[in-house]
Amino acid sequence: MTHRFLICAVVAGSLFAKAPVITELQPRGAERGRPFTLTIAGRYIPDGARVWSTMPASFTALSASDAASRMMAPGREAKFLVEPAADLAPGIYPIRLETPDGVSNVLLFSVGLFPEHFEEESGRYSQPNRNDTIETAESVPSTPITVNGTLVGAERDIYRVYGKGGERRVFEVEARRCGSAVDPVLRILDGAGQQLAISDDALLAGLDPRIEFTFPREAYYYVEVHDARFSRQAQNFYRLKMGSYSYPDNVFPLGGRRGEVAEVTFSGGNLAAPVKAAIDLRNVPENATVTTIAAPDSPVAPFAFAVGDLPEAREPVEILPVPGVVNGRLSEPGEIDRYRIKVEPGDKLLIELQARELGTSRLEAIVTAYDSEGKRIDSAGDQPLPEDVFAVQGVSRTSTDPFLNLTVPKDAREIAIAVEDLALRGGPQYAYRLAVRKQAEDFQLTIASPYVNVPSGGTAVVVVAADRRGYDGPIQLSIPDLPEGIRLEGGLIPREHVDANNARTMSRRGMLILSADPGVELPLRPLTVWGEGALEDGTKLRRRARGVGMSVEVAGATAQGVVDRQRSLIAPWLGLDLPAGPTAAPPANLEVKQVKLTRMEEGDRFDFEYAWKLRSRDAQLPDELGVDVVGARDIRITAFQKNGETGSFSINTTKATDPARYDVIVRGRIKADGLDEDIYARPLVLTVTEQEANVQVSSNH
Repeated sequence: MTHRFLICAVVAGSLFAKAPVITELQPRGAERGRPFTLTIAGRYIPDGARVWSTMPASFTALSASDAASRMMAPGREAKFLVEPAADLAPGIYPIRLETPDGVSNVLLFSVGLFPEHFEEESGRYSQPNRNDTIETAESVPSTPITVNGTLVGAERDIYRVYGKGGERRVFEVEARRCGSAVDPVLRILDGAGQQLAISDDALLAGLDPRIEFTFPREAYYYVEVHDARFSRQAQNFYRLKMGSYSYPDNVFPLGGRRGEVAEVTFSGGNLAAPVKAAIDLRNVPENATVTTIAAPDSPVAPFAFAVGDLPEAREPVEILPVPGVVNGRLSEPGEIDRYRIKVEPGDKLLIELQARELGTSRLEAIVTAYDSEGKRIDSAGDQPLPEDVFAVQGVSRTSTDPFLNLTVPKDAREIAIAVEDLALRGGPQYAYRLAVRKQAEDFQLTIASPYVNVPSGGTAVVVVAADRRGYDGPIQLSIPDLPEGIRLEGGLIPREHVDANNARTMSRRGMLILSADPGVELPLRPLTVWGEGALEDGTKLRRRARGVGMSVEVAGATAQGVVDRQRSLIAPWLGLDLPAGPTAAPPANLEVKQVKLTRMEEGDRFDFEYAWKLRSRDAQLPDELGVDVVGARDIRITAFQKNGETGSFSINTTKATDPARYDVIVRGRIKADGLDEDIYARPLVLTVTEQEANVQVSSNH
């Protein structure tokens, strides 16, 4: 996406004092070139809500026609007439609401090339399970079409289509690619229910399926869509495309340099020959490390394309420039690519590979460094990863791409880097990007909170995750240029270290607390989050945090180590930082202070008192609070006591607690106006000192 548009539809003043939440878009897609009515459903949607989108279109608010519905369910939806620009490109676009009471979450909207059809079962007043069998299958035209449907738990949607003998057609489901939590499976059946073809995950489609099918004879056939786990999801829509169209199933290279035009080749799939295209990266936002690209003259959804700032090269490359990126591919099974690097003894190198995490390569890479005599120095990708409960990843921790922190051995003037597949596979889908820099320690930051609304006279939390790439020191987070009356506190990610028992303390998360003085409102604006660390020689590492753009929950097992672990869907390709806005005063404030310190043989105990300051007298207060000593190991939270609107608790350290500074984040979940709401206190700072467990707690108010 290279342009940003803010499209406003202003009607009357706000009637609600809470930030809007979007739960549904109707429809979830439209045919290019056609105006349509967009219904945005959710909570706290006032008259006068504005639509923000990168879609080049005008959004005009429509008055609700059903007065009874408006009275019974105020703030539940808003309708807009959407008139797309003539040059609107097919693709996936974000939709967000902005109101005087804050910004909403993002949901995604698809623009396609085919006429749109809507599953009858998904209608508001339709009976469930009405097209779950061949006998009750819903008939759809045999011409190119996009069917919009939903899946509710253990159900199947079956559509009847007519095919002529020898006719070839593509069937494809878009779900995860456009923000649905459904993991779809696609099947083609004959009239007797016999399976003729099946697809779960297709190349260049992530978890979405695609089938290219030739009808064996003239007859009616049946297309079935179901969720792979038959799970029940809040975002449960899908878009089934059917037609005769071209598509690739591999792309090379996997990325390019920001500010340049990259030449990309699409191939495979049903393309008669490779297709080359010029990808313009001159307007990619500076905080984006990935954008999206689409194959020319193909209706398939766009896919990820990496964006970097280092010089780019393509194999064959004998000597890899440093710094630089080489784009390569393991074209044959068992192939090993090797590159030479000119170095000096003691050079510190960071060697990073991108492949699988982009979703456009099948490579499970191993990266190995050798000296000039062929002796192995180090490798990555062939060793177990440490358990990391704080990491925010788009894929399984066992499938992330490898990196190496390397110190060049004594007397070495040249080293070799080898890239291979863990299972010795190869082919057109085994491409990669190998980057080398003279910097052994680094970190990357991701803003886990997709947006933030700061209440007047209250606080809001922003969670930031660190991906450490050799740098184990503390990281201090910050947001520059905040308006007067808006304070920033917390944001410390403590150091990581290995203790005497050879156990690593994981510190991969920081929590920023934004506070607004009473009567002060944060203007609608994006915020930029930075993190800073320091190397042993005093060199500063300053890195900009990347926004996730969107966060859609996927129901299912979420525990670390679960085979089928589910993570929220994100959209970093949107290139967003941290959208922020003001919201109304909270129903209560929470104040916490430390009142006592008790030295003990195995650690120390810190006693705290807290008090609620209520604005809503009907608020229901919790019996306990959530207390997080961010990044600390072997901390115990005990002795909760509640006495009306006040109470107390204790924090206990142990000898295993690493001497460091920690943010103490205290949260209480209250129920007000029938809804749960998290209220955060302003953070405290806990300092653990060396030896005698001399620990201090101070407020940074």
